[in-house]
Amino acid sequence: MSIRRELAASFRSKYRDFDFWLHCLLFLLLGVALWPLTAWFAQTAEDQSRILHALAVLAMATVLLVRFGQTTVGNTLELNGPARRALFAAYGLLIVGYIGQSLGASPWFGLLIIPAYCCALAAAVRFVFGPGTLRLTRTVAITLAVFLLISLWMAPLDWPLRALAGQWSESALSWIGQDAALGLYTPKAGPPMLILLVNEHPFHVASECNGFGVILTSLLLAVLLSIHRRLSLLGIARCLVLGLALGFVFNILRIVIIVLLAPALMDHYNLMHEIVGGLTYWACLVLVWLTLKGPTEPQPAQR
Repeated sequence: MSIRRELAASFRSKYRDFDFWLHCLLFLLLGVALWPLTAWFAQTAEDQSRILHALAVLAMATVLLVRFGQTTVGNTLELNGPARRALFAAYGLLIVGYIGQSLGASPWFGLLIIPAYCCALAAAVRFVFGPGTLRLTRTVAITLAVFLLISLWMAPLDWPLRALAGQWSESALSWIGQDAALGLYTPKAGPPMLILLVNEHPFHVASECNGFGVILTSLLLAVLLSIHRRLSLLGIARCLVLGLALGFVFNILRIVIIVLLAPALMDHYNLMHEIVGGLTYWACLVLVWLTLKGPTEPQPAQR
């Protein structure tokens, strides 16, 4: 039976039960309570293409885990044990966060809305599709929590990442025989600019050059796969370091290629910039997936 037909049959058998609608009400109230975070994240994804791209990659990676992990669907539209635990955890985190903020204990209590949000999504998926999604929802919920937490640090990390990208790009270009120098230019009007001078051609190391997008996405894939594979703490740490390193290296590679091609393709600079950026971005993600042993063929179903 297809998933759609199974859900329809399950609904027909349960829509007369009071408990079913009570459970739906609990999820509805939770959705209302978490709506501000949903709205903020949607606005951030719209304003920052890097966040939107990372979210799209996370969605595609989840589809691969479903496709090759043989996630089972059964006992649908039921508040099973895994769904109940995640639902109670979401409400508990929200209540603790609200009480902590009301008492003025610490502003960090406000961040509890993020794990609450992820627990709520996990509970909803388990409720709709059954306990066979336990492993998948645990993996995606933890990865999404990391995603949301790191998204809060996008602005503070901008200049440090830009500085590192500029310094390493300067070193790489000098190593291959290019005349490269990095400096800070402060115009009379406007914010400071980090300028990479290569063979007397100036390049602005802008916010888009900080590598946040490819580094974030590589890190998220590392988190996703390390949790999915149930690695030890040391194994998770190795995956995270490798994901960060690959993201950083491919961002430097992107900058170096663009700088080397720019003098010959200045009339088509924007097109070249997008093509090189896209190729290095996806090459990095494919390498991360393969290096960290992401599934590429069907695996035995596990919970």
